[in-house]
Amino acid sequence: MQKIEVFALSISDLQRMLDLAAEKAIKAYQESQKQPSKYEEITLTKAAEELHCSKATIRRKMKAMNIKPLRIGREMLIKRFMLERIKGG
Repeated sequence: MQKIEVFALSISDLQRMLDLAAEKAIKAYQESQKQPSKYEEITLTKAAEELHCSKATIRRKMKAMNIKPLRIGREMLIKRFMLERIKGG
């Protein structure tokens, strides 16, 4: 934690500093509480990390469950709700 020594500070300056600190704290809290959207598109690498398996395992399960990925170049993306289907089945 940083220590700040304040010698001559007006009330308005102090209020501005407190407002900025409060806004920063609220934003940090909101970011920590943010839940991912079930329609969020994630890469197979991210999906494999979340399920603690390999990308090949994800691809095999997608093929078995007839899940079609979105292809962008060589990258394959799937919706988060599809990842939940893979996880459950």
